[in-house]
Amino acid sequence: MKIHKKKRTYKRNIAKIGISFSILLIIGGIWQVIMEAKEMKMYTPVGEVLDINSHDMHLYRLGNGNNTIVFISGSGTPNSYTDFYYLQNELQQYAKTLSFDHAGFGWSKSTDSPRTVDNLVSDLHELFNKSNQSPPYILVAHSLASLEAIRYAQVYPDEIQGIILLDGGSPQYYVNDLEIKSLILNRFSAILRVTGINRALGNIGIKLPFIGENIRYESLPEDIKNIDEAMYYKFIGNNSNLDVLKHINKNAKIVIDNGYLQDIPLLILSSDSGNEWEKVQLELLNWSNDSTQRTIIDSKHYLHWSHKEIVVSEIVEFIKNISNNY
Repeated sequence: MKIHKKKRTYKRNIAKIGISFSILLIIGGIWQVIMEAKEMKMYTPVGEVLDINSHDMHLYRLGNGNNTIVFISGSGTPNSYTDFYYLQNELQQYAKTLSFDHAGFGWSKSTDSPRTVDNLVSDLHELFNKSNQSPPYILVAHSLASLEAIRYAQVYPDEIQGIILLDGGSPQYYVNDLEIKSLILNRFSAILRVTGINRALGNIGIKLPFIGENIRYESLPEDIKNIDEAMYYKFIGNNSNLDVLKHINKNAKIVIDNGYLQDIPLLILSSDSGNEWEKVQLELLNWSNDSTQRTIIDSKHYLHWSHKEIVVSEIVEFIKNISNNY
């Protein structure tokens, strides 16, 4: 008889814990929705918002000069303004700089257009036209954006003065990459976001704990930190990023099928991430007859934050070299 009572008590306790946990998740979800709406009203676009291919896209310009540097953020980066904040401020004395939010991130609206690499290139080309940019451009692409930068140069070779890849993957790597890994991380991140768990962690001092976002956050000025934090809580693991991840293999194949970049200058700045990643970086060397690769020792995937001064100096030197030869 006592055993049966203990079992019933154990089951009741488990049920109570489950109900309590569910209530906390519901409260966290409501809190997340309220805070998202509040933060989006607080942090209005820094820069311009233009109608591009039937959806709003945000861009931010800074600097002067004869060269135009265009920063392309990697997969899942919540906001380009905060991600390239340091680079744009440091490079404004050397060139015109431009960063933009992909559809569904930052201050850019989402779109029903599939996130194929050709649609990404189309958005960027239209953004240049609508904002009255004049080629040629130096594309600086982080991570998965390497596919977008190479594809743009394939479609519009006369518009590209050079390409700099910040720890980008090679098309050969991405064509074989297991998309399922990225999809699982995306869905896990989405759960943490919509339930308010990410936000709760932030409130107890664990700021932006995943995929290297904390490196950027810790280096930003206080006012920009607030924007970065709000963008992270709103966009990490969202459906727009899910659509990008679903197209990784197909996008890489499109890039591979359309050939190499011939003589377009290519600078590959790589993180110090082991022998396998080094092979991927060396594969990128073959994408141009005028290519250089450098591994930055002890750097992280967000190397434009972990070793930001080195990245700036490399970009400045690249600008000087191609300006002399262009």
